[in-house]
Amino acid sequence: MQRYDVIVVGAGPAGTTAAAAAARHGAKVLLLEEHSIIGRPIQCTGLLSLRGWRLARVSDSIIVRAITGVRVHSPDGAVYELGGDRVRAYVIDRDRFDQSLVERAAKVGVAVQAGVRAVELGPYEKGERTLVTRTSSGARQSLRASVIIGADGPHSLLAQQAGLPRPKKILLGLQALIATPSPPAPLPSEGEGEGERGDFVEVFFGRRWAANFFAWSVPAAEGTARVGIATDLFSEAKKCFERLRKEFHNSGKILGYQSGMIPIGPVERTVTDGFLIVGDAAGQAKPTSGGGIYTGMLCGKIAGEVAARCALSGKTQARFLREYESRWRAKLERELSLGFKAHQILTQLSDDQIAHALKLLALPALRRLIERVGDIDYPSKIAHELLKRPRLWSAIWPVVPARLAEYVKSVYRATTARM
Repeated sequence: MQRYDVIVVGAGPAGTTAAAAAARHGAKVLLLEEHSIIGRPIQCTGLLSLRGWRLARVSDSIIVRAITGVRVHSPDGAVYELGGDRVRAYVIDRDRFDQSLVERAAKVGVAVQAGVRAVELGPYEKGERTLVTRTSSGARQSLRASVIIGADGPHSLLAQQAGLPRPKKILLGLQALIATPSPPAPLPSEGEGEGERGDFVEVFFGRRWAANFFAWSVPAAEGTARVGIATDLFSEAKKCFERLRKEFHNSGKILGYQSGMIPIGPVERTVTDGFLIVGDAAGQAKPTSGGGIYTGMLCGKIAGEVAARCALSGKTQARFLREYESRWRAKLERELSLGFKAHQILTQLSDDQIAHALKLLALPALRRLIERVGDIDYPSKIAHELLKRPRLWSAIWPVVPARLAEYVKSVYRATTARM
């Protein structure tokens, strides 16, 4: 039976980052991926913040295009344009991104096996756990490790077998790559309503397109866009997607479909004896956008460091692995919890209330604030900064839906609690 210090199951950004971090800290590491091709199938829009890009440290050749702003489509048909002044995110070639992370992990000593599925997590005995795997041909193998890291997605089989809870909520994402006319080059004088820009993301709110979340159109490689929706109403997802496509990309040919589950709401417990979970398995995706690359890599780095240290010291019980839990929560729990609250509020708003709230984007002072401090990784910064401006807040408060106002109050409470 082969033995490792750390075994990581799942070669997405979270798992691969964890594996590389563990190897850099001296552990003997095995990284398993159930799919035969790393990065496939693609289940992601591939929009990554500048912070996430710096954390990844991969080749610039993986960048498809830079994003400088967003056009927000309201349920009432109004469109609000924000940004356009500087690069705020990148659209990336997602499968090459994953492959580059794995290649880098291999260079620091991680053993990689693709086309291998983890099917059974054994009990914690004598400071180790057993992991049973199966290849696509049906061949089974038993492995042992001091610490096993589950990065096997929102429906993590290993987390279930270890008795760890699931993410609070699962959304369904549907996306298609659609051929589009090449958008015009951005001009400094362009304003609202002047057509598509190749450096802007389109975001759509309303039950017509994506009940209880939102829809998007992200410019990708020249002449294409990644168009999709995410919703918790699974039975309505296909109808919503078709409606979005016909209304905004009816002339474009569909080049391929993608789908996947988006977990939001971090789980209450991410460690047990000899085992921890990271990324989608832990519900560490951002509840306000569904994006999980940056948060997964950030938590993966911590997971790998802690797993290696515990494995090499022989201290692999839950009480030692909880260092991972405390560290990732210190960095992200407040933001993820506030984001989940914002998501819950969104699901309670009618289209009229959403449209009414979005009208506030027409206020120049609020637009300037959002453009200055807006952060796709930490969206609560906007509400926090707004609370510092009583004159602006007093003008906004009377027209904000009560539930949305409650979110801003919760940001205030969370902020003052840390002081």
